[in-house]
Amino acid sequence: MLTETHIPDNSTTVNGKNRNTQGFLKGIPSSSGIAVGNAFLIETETFIPSDSKISADMIESEITRIKNTIEHLNNDYTEVLSNSQFLGSSVISIIETYQLIINDTFINNNIFNRIREGYDSESAVIGEYELQKSMFRNSKDQLLRERSIDLDNVKRRFLAALRHHIPDYESAKDKILVALTISPTDLVKYKEAGAIGIITEMGGIASHVSILARSFEMPAIIGVKDAAKIISVGLGLIIDGFTGLIIYNPDLSIRKRYDVRISDIEKHKKSLGRLVKVKSETLDKHRIKLLANIDRLDDIKSALITGSDGAGLVRTESFLAHCDKIPDEEVQYGWYREIADRLYPNPVTIRCFDIGSDKFSLGIPIHENNPALGLRGIRFLLYNRDVFTTQIKAILRASVNKNVKIMLPMVSDIHELITAKKIINDCITAFNKTDLFFDNNIPVGIMIETPSAVLTADYLAKESDFFSIGTNDLTQYTLAADRTNDLVTEFYDSFHPSVLKMISMAAQSAKKAGIPISICGELAGHAAATPLLIGMGISELSTPPALHLELKNRILKINYQESKILAGRLLQMSSSDDILKVLESEINDE
Repeated sequence: MLTETHIPDNSTTVNGKNRNTQGFLKGIPSSSGIAVGNAFLIETETFIPSDSKISADMIESEITRIKNTIEHLNNDYTEVLSNSQFLGSSVISIIETYQLIINDTFINNNIFNRIREGYDSESAVIGEYELQKSMFRNSKDQLLRERSIDLDNVKRRFLAALRHHIPDYESAKDKILVALTISPTDLVKYKEAGAIGIITEMGGIASHVSILARSFEMPAIIGVKDAAKIISVGLGLIIDGFTGLIIYNPDLSIRKRYDVRISDIEKHKKSLGRLVKVKSETLDKHRIKLLANIDRLDDIKSALITGSDGAGLVRTESFLAHCDKIPDEEVQYGWYREIADRLYPNPVTIRCFDIGSDKFSLGIPIHENNPALGLRGIRFLLYNRDVFTTQIKAILRASVNKNVKIMLPMVSDIHELITAKKIINDCITAFNKTDLFFDNNIPVGIMIETPSAVLTADYLAKESDFFSIGTNDLTQYTLAADRTNDLVTEFYDSFHPSVLKMISMAAQSAKKAGIPISICGELAGHAAATPLLIGMGISELSTPPALHLELKNRILKINYQESKILAGRLLQMSSSDDILKVLESEINDE
């Protein structure tokens, strides 16, 4: 939830099209930073009917239109990926996923069949993509949870290309984008053209656009009601990605104030380089490890550059984005071994496949109406034991330098953990009969992502070597709010008292059992959350490497004993608004 930001008494929130009136809007800050520039409006797509018919003699020409459009989109995506050396791993993964979708043979053949049934190209694309979306809409799997949104973004781009509606990217140079929503591919193009900030009416903190904005270090504010109606083309804007404040038609005094802030931010960023070799610890010498979330091999370089303490989360399911099937043991081993070797001697935590029930080819016999609450995470792995066993063997082989840990996803019951450990031990027993070198005592830990895991954490801790809290899933399961659903964005709140109490309970159980506990969700990198998490007993923070120096800078200014007192006080509060007010005042006092 948002905290209140002081708005001057002469403010107004009337229609921004009055170009002589200074006004203020408020949204959800999703990417920090400040941008000053003029508004660039991205028009909402016009309505396209989904039942337009064609005559029989037009069928072949419509199929040709589809094929030409697919070729055009392939070229477009390839062009974006050609700049991969300038893009972060999260950006590359998203664009590659889109390219896989646009080349999906099953989807494209169905589109051709719809055209043969008499529908025009646009109607065929809409009909098929909407059908596919309905199958994935409820998924929360790490690999597939965004599939419905991905399909929607690809569909919109497909339709725009069919109609030769190409956005005017170049005109967005030095401008702030204002839109109902923005597709990730368009955002990449606008960024390349020189856009400097983002305002959207829709979107969530964990949406692709928010993730990309943070990757690009573009200030972004989401959830701004009627932004595209209130803000007109060319309107002068200042957006504050730290607070969610938007100022339109800012007067000279406010512009000067923000110019100073921008200058201070740039100086601060340059000064962080000195912290690379500084140990991450509080003022009273309490050690906090900063670990890297790894999706791709390219992330390892970033982790090494920023002085990370290891990898707290290797998302092995990112492998599947490039394969038509689960990779075999040898392929997996090569990937895991490279990560372990390059980060040695620092620890590498490899999470077993966190995937769900959306791909029937993986052996699930029925379609689930709500896959988010179905056969996902450890449930999927125990159902597909051949997949699980193959992965465990690959991880064990990669543990030869004894810096590898195994992490089990989505554990919600002690019996799941015990069963999984038995399978791991069986693999170890089998390996002991060979001449393979591996870690006989490889640590095995679990993700804490459900209320049931928190409430039984004392039992789970006795069977675990470590805990890692996935705050993204823990938040949505605790609050029953899908983090990818724009309709419930306001309910998805990781600072909600219930979520914070869940984190605290898990931390207490870990401390009692004498095992380390980390956080690897979005909350780990949130500026306001750092003293609270440390005060609750979190000993490790796992985030994208790009956040490490800023995180370390905050940790160096925190007194551990004082943070424990602060956490105790905040855990008694009943409102996330009140909690954030206190935390943000702590930041302002630094």
